[in-house]
Amino acid sequence: MARRYNIVLAGVGGQGLLTLGRVLGNAAILAGEDVTIAETHGLSQRGGSLIVQVRIGKGESPMIPKGAADLLIGLEALETARQIIYANQSTRIVMNKFLWPPPLADYPDIDNIINEIRSRNIRLYLVDANKISEEIVGTIISANMAILGYAYAVDEGLQEKISYEHLEKALEKIFKGKVLELNKKVLRKGYEEGLKHK
Repeated sequence: MARRYNIVLAGVGGQGLLTLGRVLGNAAILAGEDVTIAETHGLSQRGGSLIVQVRIGKGESPMIPKGAADLLIGLEALETARQIIYANQSTRIVMNKFLWPPPLADYPDIDNIINEIRSRNIRLYLVDANKISEEIVGTIISANMAILGYAYAVDEGLQEKISYEHLEKALEKIFKGKVLELNKKVLRKGYEEGLKHK
């Protein structure tokens, strides 16, 4: 039996991680794959930690074992570093170059976080997903789609499971009208950026 493909999505509440998980889940279903999605909310609705685990392929447990992620997508830098426990030497980490400290928090510098991840000899890709979203939509609201497009471009394992067309069709199940078209543009721009850094 083929091994399951494991994706960890990390960030904070309000960044669209649940939507990102839904897009990946719908895309996997459209590709004829089994998929399970597990969400750990914490205080996510107030800007707290949020983890979404997406497992593509046959299997029972929705939870990804520590050290078993194939892909870690992080929409916030410190939350990405916190979920490094799911990574191994072959994991690809795609991280939004963005830090969202809570009020009055003593937060590390983003460059220190980047250096700490790189010191583990794990493949780290940095993308300014917020900027891509702002350029197309006018706000950072679609940064989740920008980082998805980028991650899809740099990760062959994900490409083996689902096609780019499946991602677009998954968007059509969630968004409508102008919002759908804008998210497709953001996804495409993120994908094009990722191709430059493959």
